[in-house]
Amino acid sequence: MATTLPNEILVEICSHLHPSDLYNLSLVCKRFRNLLWNKTSESAQLIWRTSRLNFVPHLSLPCPEGMSEQRYIWLMLLLDKCMFCDEKDKWKLAMHWEFKMYCCNKCLAQRTVSRDTLIKEWEISEHILTCIVPLAPNAQRPQLFLMRQVKQTLKEYNKLSISKKENWIKRKQKEIDELKNANNEYRKQHDFGRYDYNERLERIFRTLHMSTEYPYRKR
Repeated sequence: MATTLPNEILVEICSHLHPSDLYNLSLVCKRFRNLLWNKTSESAQLIWRTSRLNFVPHLSLPCPEGMSEQRYIWLMLLLDKCMFCDEKDKWKLAMHWEFKMYCCNKCLAQRTVSRDTLIKEWEISEHILTCIVPLAPNAQRPQLFLMRQVKQTLKEYNKLSISKKENWIKRKQKEIDELKNANNEYRKQHDFGRYDYNERLERIFRTLHMSTEYPYRKR
């Protein structure tokens, strides 16, 4: 019967469901998946946004520009394992909102490169690095950059004529400064919703102490 209901009624029903219920419903059949997982449909975006605001009040920040509501909720709430290797030990996992990645340290290391490596081995200048979103250093890791973002930035920069490069760098630096502030707010929102008070304190404590399993030492 549910598969024959008009879309209008399904949309109304979905508006009263928690995001986790919407996700489970999208797995029931192709029709529900097409309805709920369409990332360009205004009705689908409205369904997920309404569910988020009604049932997950701590996710009050608007969906980031260029990201669908589904992916936003998936990253912030529904994802409970490394998005690359399926690691489920929560103490090995962390949200790196700068890269929109919830993953383990091993997978993070495989996809990133340190600042020192970029300068000494890739021979990338400091002013280019200020045009790329970094992951701040702590006792667990050095400052890191996502390799695909580095390559994309270099490709974009090298296509420019000399006369345009200075303005391009200034524009990029301004964008990065704005992103850093926004990323801090989204990361705080994520941690507040995913971890209780004691776990947040424990995670802060761990970032202040060098791990015996440090995947970046040889990078």
